[in-house]
Amino acid sequence: MIMTQAATQANHESIPASIFRAYDIRGIAEQQLTTQNVKRIGQAIGSEALDQNIPSLLVGYDGRLSSPALSIALIEGIQSSGCNVVSIGLVPTPILYFATYTTTYTSGVMLTASHNPANYNGLKVVFNQTSLAENQIQKIRIRIENDQLRTGSGEFTELDIDRSYIADICGRIQLNKPLKIVIDCGNAVPGKIAPLLFQELGCEVHPIFCEIDGNFPNHHPDPTVPANLTILASTVLEKNADIGIALDGDGDRVGLITNRGKFVDADRMLMLLVQSILPNYPGKAVVFDVKCSSKLGALIKQYGGSPVMHRSGHSFMKQKMQETDAILGGEFAAHIFIKDDWFGFDDGLYVAARLLKIISESAASSDEIFEPFFAGFSTPEIKIEVPEERKFLLMDHLLELANFPAAKLITLDGLRVEYADGWGLVRASNTSPALLLRFEADTHERMNEIQKQFRTLILSADKNLEIEF
Repeated sequence: MIMTQAATQANHESIPASIFRAYDIRGIAEQQLTTQNVKRIGQAIGSEALDQNIPSLLVGYDGRLSSPALSIALIEGIQSSGCNVVSIGLVPTPILYFATYTTTYTSGVMLTASHNPANYNGLKVVFNQTSLAENQIQKIRIRIENDQLRTGSGEFTELDIDRSYIADICGRIQLNKPLKIVIDCGNAVPGKIAPLLFQELGCEVHPIFCEIDGNFPNHHPDPTVPANLTILASTVLEKNADIGIALDGDGDRVGLITNRGKFVDADRMLMLLVQSILPNYPGKAVVFDVKCSSKLGALIKQYGGSPVMHRSGHSFMKQKMQETDAILGGEFAAHIFIKDDWFGFDDGLYVAARLLKIISESAASSDEIFEPFFAGFSTPEIKIEVPEERKFLLMDHLLELANFPAAKLITLDGLRVEYADGWGLVRASNTSPALLLRFEADTHERMNEIQKQFRTLILSADKNLEIEF
């Protein structure tokens, strides 16, 4: 049964369109994502699932302060559409993905805002083992605005999948020697699973910040920012550990610290995985996003693979991997997707386990293993704050003004300007009110020159922006 009566204008206005993003739904809890709004979004997701002949949805939630109450609203909303709910409780996002491949339920909703600040929350939606992306997310928004909502009374059941996940990974991965590791979960939901998983893999585990606390009192749960991992680095050195592992707010991204306390970015993690996996799959595609090093593409070719650059975003990446039958994929934001002896979804815990296996097979230290994958001189991701409602318009203006006659321009996601000896990128963030930039070059001087060109371009579009590079 479809609900056809028009909702009030106020009801429509209470759910801002801006929270329906490129590959998930994300906003400020108790403001944009109230329990009423989440219940209505749940009803829309349930309605869309039923229209696609999906009778039941798995539901999980992360460790944020707002998640328990919002998960109840989400479950009630899905059930109110007539769609059944199978609750898997408090879990990292990869466990929900895992459940869609290993149980009779192939679809689900994860309540999480990943690495966003503590006051955010959001929803990641999977239908038939595929994460929803842009047009599919917008279909849910349109359903709400047009009141194309089913009504019914879905059933509720619970499922504990945690032990199956740990057992599956331990059945696939055996370390050649025990490793001493430090794990930093940033007080986020991976703390429920990660220490136990790595203990069962045979590691000596030293956990820090693994108690779940949605205030994130010690540092922001984003392992791609070196400043967030300073305590992890010092603990690795103090414990004389083989490696440090950091996981993000919902466990689908991973960061590493070598035994010498050095930060390992996703480019170098991907390079090691390419070297390990690709020789077994000659000619196979490896997908990476526009923020990744040009050295990564060269390495993929060196090992007989086909490099495929694509848009940033976990949904876009997974869809491109399916389209190209890729064996491996990854983003500079540290979503890494392994299809070799795994399911191809982004899973920081499994990726960490695979990297530990490689390290355990070598006589070299983790620092020595990653050192050869030097990617020239590069910046971390640089953020320029831009209001949510302006960032895409500003990006369009930058594309109009772009004039780099000696370079190759790639515009599949923002503007990437490539030279023989370096490149620069500017793109609108899909998850925060900002433009994001990254630069790389063979020399530090050349990188500064490319940055200067981008600074001139951006200020020509908006001279009031604060640029700190």
